[in-house]
Amino acid sequence: MSDTMGNSELDIINGDENITKAKSDEELKTKSDRGTWSKHVEFILSLVGYTVGIGSVWRFPTTCMRNGGGAFLIPYLFFLVLCGGPLYYMEICLGQFTGKSAVGAFELCKIFRGLGIVMVAMSFMSLFYNGILMAWILYFIYQSFSSPLTWSTCGNWWNTPLCTQYGYIQNVSSNGTGFATNISEFPTFTLQTTPDSQNTSVIIRNDIYSSAANEFWLNNVLRRSSSLEDFGTIQTHLTLSLLASWLLISICMIKGVHSIGKVVYVTAIVPYLLLTVILIRALTLDGAIDGIELYLKPKFSTLLEFQVWLDAAIQVFYSLGPCWGGVITMASHNKFHQRNIRQVPDFILPFLTPLLHPNLHCPGLVFVVYPEAVSRMPLPQLWGVLFFFMLITVFLDSMFGMAETVVGALIDSFPHCLLRWKMYVVIGVNVVLFVFGLPFTTNGGIYLFQLFDWYSASIGLLLGSAVEVIVLGWIYGFNRLSSDIKLMTGKDSSIFLRTMICILTPIAVTVCFVLRMTSYGEPDYGDGYKYKPYAIAIGNFLAFIPIIPLIISMIRQCSSTSGSCSMRLKSLFSPTQKWGPNHRKTRKEYIIIYDQKPSFYKRVKSNLIGTQDTPFI
Repeated sequence: MSDTMGNSELDIINGDENITKAKSDEELKTKSDRGTWSKHVEFILSLVGYTVGIGSVWRFPTTCMRNGGGAFLIPYLFFLVLCGGPLYYMEICLGQFTGKSAVGAFELCKIFRGLGIVMVAMSFMSLFYNGILMAWILYFIYQSFSSPLTWSTCGNWWNTPLCTQYGYIQNVSSNGTGFATNISEFPTFTLQTTPDSQNTSVIIRNDIYSSAANEFWLNNVLRRSSSLEDFGTIQTHLTLSLLASWLLISICMIKGVHSIGKVVYVTAIVPYLLLTVILIRALTLDGAIDGIELYLKPKFSTLLEFQVWLDAAIQVFYSLGPCWGGVITMASHNKFHQRNIRQVPDFILPFLTPLLHPNLHCPGLVFVVYPEAVSRMPLPQLWGVLFFFMLITVFLDSMFGMAETVVGALIDSFPHCLLRWKMYVVIGVNVVLFVFGLPFTTNGGIYLFQLFDWYSASIGLLLGSAVEVIVLGWIYGFNRLSSDIKLMTGKDSSIFLRTMICILTPIAVTVCFVLRMTSYGEPDYGDGYKYKPYAIAIGNFLAFIPIIPLIISMIRQCSSTSGSCSMRLKSLFSPTQKWGPNHRKTRKEYIIIYDQKPSFYKRVKSNLIGTQDTPFI
């Protein structure tokens, strides 16, 4: 038996049978009944797709523009290194070690075992309102086969008299006094005359005229009402698109990681090919350089605002995906002794940057600006199909990760009942998510969507991350976690990583949570629509919903634990009997030995420094 190294150490006791480090060790590995990735590359592609998903395409461009353009990259990179990276790495290790989804991965601390339910709740809430995103995209794919593109022309039933279309105004001239020809259709405009010539450029005032693409988005796709109070009715075209979205997801997930692992070869690779083609074409458009400068031109004064730093922190969690449960769930399907645990960073800058508009917010960017750009290209139908197909592949990967988190949570909670019926669990979960997504297909659905998108995960993400990093770094002890990682991979965690997880990351996440609670702004819609106080109250309630399971779980654990006060505290902050490695042979030999009187200094030292063999980086 090895020596006891402290309350935060693990000793692995070998039985009579010695395990060699050669091929015989491979023969002792047992595949989990939950299924494992056929190839490690499938796990990597799944992580890449999950990471470069909704958070990058949907939120990052507009969040960056709203918070100072290129200057926003400074706080984003800061939190990416300080919070996103360490949490991402820990969740991969946690999922692989336990072989369980998020709901079963936190048996390492009895009182906080409900933390996994927080992650599942956030993924579930995100799924039923993000499903409408895929519905919108599928509807755009359907409309991309029309000639001309339906969002590029005026004169349709959804257009207003103020509709304008690109290229309609041509051969505009001026005598320098404000007189113009061929613009009789536009009674209000701005003329800008250059001093060297009589040529004049026409600038249509955005507060009076709207583009054909914008009217198609508002009046055809959304058929938007005037406010959240005017909820309207369910729209047939969006309902059918939503149904098609969940059918597509169900087909891809029908056999769990075995089917997902094959689909990601397409969904994780094809977007990069299409992005490259679209980006090259976009850079050839007029004003491309100006657009890039507009997007990346830093406004360093915004760095003095707390909201910018808070948005950057939240964006990191949306981009990388820690504390959503997806990373843990996908890593849980790894083989136990898989050595190639690596971080897959998400720093994919938004595409088509020349076409960004500083006043456009989330929906307008993807469904107004990008379609408008597509309509200006040769063969616009081809580019439209390629662009929206690329979006489908990107969004599918994110939906896979979140949906598998929910499905995995149900199966891990009731393995004897549901494991052999996983196909029906997948179908059942997706049917429920489809039904929950129906309110977002109504005329007022866009206002509901914006409310959910703003509130549903922000508090849960930050509070959950703060609790997670404290539990792993100090309550369970990062030195113990490092020993678990070494048991899997044979490699110790570096002093640099220990410092991040034990000191810097907890401080950063906790500060962000405090700022979120005290200074987080209120949502609005892109055209200036303001939510009423009751809607803000509903939004704040939505923000706290994912936290409720954690509170209930903590109360339940406290009430069910007996003994003296000191015994109860020791039990509550110790692993449960279910905790251990996801490897049958190793699990039999895995024994945690506690040093009954560890000094505070010894605990801190072992967490931060480890042993003499611990690498620095």
